[in-house]
Amino acid sequence: MPRQRRNYSRRTYQFREDFPERLRRFQERSGLSWSETARCLGTYRHTVWRWANGRARPNYQHRKALVELADGMGLGHLFTG
Repeated sequence: MPRQRRNYSRRTYQFREDFPERLRRFQERSGLSWSETARCLGTYRHTVWRWANGRARPNYQHRKALVELADGMGLGHLFTG
């Protein structure tokens, strides 16, 4: 039986140039560790660390989850402004 192919979205989204700085500010103000943030977003700590250091960008689902997490903590302005 042939393997089923999966097509993963490679869509790109516009991010502000200062996204890594905003993510670090969120981490400081929320009091969450990178591990706790990653667990809330459903990803790995190393992935969130890469976002914070500008080595990678979150996909749409992770960015949406991050904004929802920040909104729930009253810090949504860090990502939507």
